[in-house]
Amino acid sequence: MKTEGSEILRFATFEVNLRAGELRKHGVRIKLQEQPFHVLAILLRRPGEVVTREELRSENWSADTFVDFDNSLNTA
Repeated sequence: MKTEGSEILRFATFEVNLRAGELRKHGVRIKLQEQPFHVLAILLRRPGEVVTREELRSENWSADTFVDFDNSLNTA
């Protein structure tokens, strides 16, 4: 994965602009909802590491958020 600063991450044919919240493949923007984008960003920031479901929950949803977390994460 190539990084340019901390804003753009590249892997395979994809490019993620963290600041703009955009995912592109071969330069073409791919629509991605907010939560799936956040999950992708967390995983890309920790290459080669195991990221637990609890870590994803705590970084994506505040403690006072009531949501079917497992379903939301599976969907994301």
